[in-house]
Amino acid sequence: MSLNAQVEGIKPAYLIRVIGEIARAAGSRGMIGGQVIDLQSEGKAVDYETLRTLHSLKTGELFRASLRAGAILTGMNEAGVNALDDYARSFGLAFQITDDILDIKGNEELIGKPVGSDEKNHKTTYPSLFGLEKSYELARESVEACIASLERFGPEADFLRRLAAYVLIRES
Repeated sequence: MSLNAQVEGIKPAYLIRVIGEIARAAGSRGMIGGQVIDLQSEGKAVDYETLRTLHSLKTGELFRASLRAGAILTGMNEAGVNALDDYARSFGLAFQITDDILDIKGNEELIGKPVGSDEKNHKTTYPSLFGLEKSYELARESVEACIASLERFGPEADFLRRLAAYVLIRES
């Protein structure tokens, strides 16, 4: 069996672009960069911009790369790729905010870590900066932004719409 970049129906240029997308998302300008900020922030109070940057890199970049990769491999036009990119940015934020909320109100068996571990570890979270009510509001606004970013798509994007809505009710 020969391994190469030739996949039937997918242009090699698309594969190269996707490799770049995934490398960027995982590297120092993505997940690793977010992890560095997270480690440097341990035990310190951070402001909203730092928290947002940390989460957009650590979590959001992986969502962005996933959606962008699929869109690029199918040959989607740039307007579509950009719409999915907007979705992914908002989705990453909503996901992280609800993750922070679950650390306070979640079921330990479902979330896989002790409830309150962020507070115990002195981590700055959305609820620690804004409180639970405002954090829920920010999560809802992010989900609304997700759904709005999909306006150009028809029913083929219904899964993404439902996924965004699910973030608000997830338990793990």
